[in-house]
Amino acid sequence: MKNFFSILLLAAALGCGDSHDHDHEGHNHGDAHGHQAPHGGVLVNVENEFCHLEFVLEPGTTRLQMHAMRFHPREAPVKFFMEKIEATANAGNEEKTITFKPTKQDGVTATDQPTSVYVAEIDWLNDTPTFTGTLTELKIEGKTFTKITFKFAKKE
Repeated sequence: MKNFFSILLLAAALGCGDSHDHDHEGHNHGDAHGHQAPHGGVLVNVENEFCHLEFVLEPGTTRLQMHAMRFHPREAPVKFFMEKIEATANAGNEEKTITFKPTKQDGVTATDQPTSVYVAEIDWLNDTPTFTGTLTELKIEGKTFTKITFKFAKKE
């Protein structure tokens, strides 16, 4: 019986005790403990704070930026390189494809170097300012994450 309680205590200690919402299938975790989106966008916690993605609409455009960052031990960008990052979007009754491309920190200039900013040109965003998106695959620091979901709402 003593071993049973020791195992139970160990299991509780190893569990997620920081009040995250969990969606294990999508590797998307809510950010219930208070991180603020530095660019005023939609913040998504990837795999229990491995990193965070922030989705930000450039004002006056249909360009959606995706910033990768970490908050622990300090806030800093996460630079990695993928030729493109594909996502699907459920916009109204349609499924649409989004392709994020790597850019320099200015969010405009294309790059083939590791970066923390990826940008997608989304021509339908003015007509459908709210959608649910799913990143198909994300490879950072030797780890692969799939089906990262996010809900985007254009701020007026």
